[in-house]
Amino acid sequence: MSMLGKRITERITPSAITEMMILVKEHNAISLTAGEPSSDVYPVEMVRESAKKALADPDLLGYYPLSTGIVELREWIAEWMKKDGLLPKGFSGKNVILTNGSQDGLNLVSEAFVEPGDAVLVENPTYPEALLAFGKEGAKFVSVPVDKDGPIIEEMEKVLAKDKVKLFYTVVNFQNPSGCVTTDERKEQILELAERYSFLIIEDDPYRYLRYEGKHEGSYINLAEDEDAVLYLGSFSKIIAPGIRCGFMVIPSKITPHMSELALATKLSLSAFLQRTVYELLCSLDMETHLSNLKSTYMMRRNALDASLGENAAPYGMTYDLPQGGFFIWARVPWMKDCYDFAKFAVLEEKVGVVPGAAFYPDALSADNSTLRLSFAKTPPEVAEEAGRRLGRALAKYKNLS
Repeated sequence: MSMLGKRITERITPSAITEMMILVKEHNAISLTAGEPSSDVYPVEMVRESAKKALADPDLLGYYPLSTGIVELREWIAEWMKKDGLLPKGFSGKNVILTNGSQDGLNLVSEAFVEPGDAVLVENPTYPEALLAFGKEGAKFVSVPVDKDGPIIEEMEKVLAKDKVKLFYTVVNFQNPSGCVTTDERKEQILELAERYSFLIIEDDPYRYLRYEGKHEGSYINLAEDEDAVLYLGSFSKIIAPGIRCGFMVIPSKITPHMSELALATKLSLSAFLQRTVYELLCSLDMETHLSNLKSTYMMRRNALDASLGENAAPYGMTYDLPQGGFFIWARVPWMKDCYDFAKFAVLEEKVGVVPGAAFYPDALSADNSTLRLSFAKTPPEVAEEAGRRLGRALAKYKNLS
């Protein structure tokens, strides 16, 4: 049966990341799998106090909030993005829709724009749960390879000359999994292609505020002269806590009413209590200090894993470019022929979990089976050092078997 004839449930494939996380837990292994922030840096006490403030409103639990989200939080997001140079002056809180994390935003985009058989252009490699969101609507994937500066323009032009693309999905800062950052120069070139070939850019940006070195790049949505060219996805999961499940979309005014109606049809509204708690937290949180603490913590963990991999895994052929931010090291072991097999071997033999890199490619033919994604966010320096030692031993054993 073709993809067009399948039910939605038949279009969904298992998540390799989830499978590895389960395997790691079953075997009590050190985990370099989950792309999640570390619980020891969540502002737990402030969340608790913010929840108390939210509940001080006696009417909070007695009504359904707007499907787009509470006005105050949407306005806060718009002003925050403007101060950071991410959003054009003409945008406001009216252009913001709150979501149940950025994955909910991806699902709304998919439902709004993707019909079975539509071509969606993605980076290669890319975030696999985005592939699930678009794939469940029957999307056909075409892909463009990336280097350290983002999508390779010449390769993108080749794809666009052959296929009529409806959307381009991109993770712009410290891309999951490669860690690349799309430069403003590349963004300008891609915006020109979007105008020429009439496709919408979906700008996913959950890692922007986790930059440890260097300077920030701009955003597609701010650089675009055509306000209808870009839809922006953001999230508080990586910088506050994933359990609050609060993300947001910034969308062109032209489609705001349609997306609002879709949000109403799919979920009615998000929790008023959750939204109010997040708003109270953001109003009381010293964001600059909070982000500085996050950066310091994650940079130490990245550096510890880097040092341990250099000592223990590099002798067995592992190479990578150290990312300037985000959560991931994208590693390659040229002699490795089956990264899925190795990932399971590493858990069973040395109790260390990684994610097979082939899971991040939109199709098996383009997948690089010599790649691995290593997440350092949840590993304190001493654990990261041990993870590197275990990974080195696993590579040594696996190479001998090969």
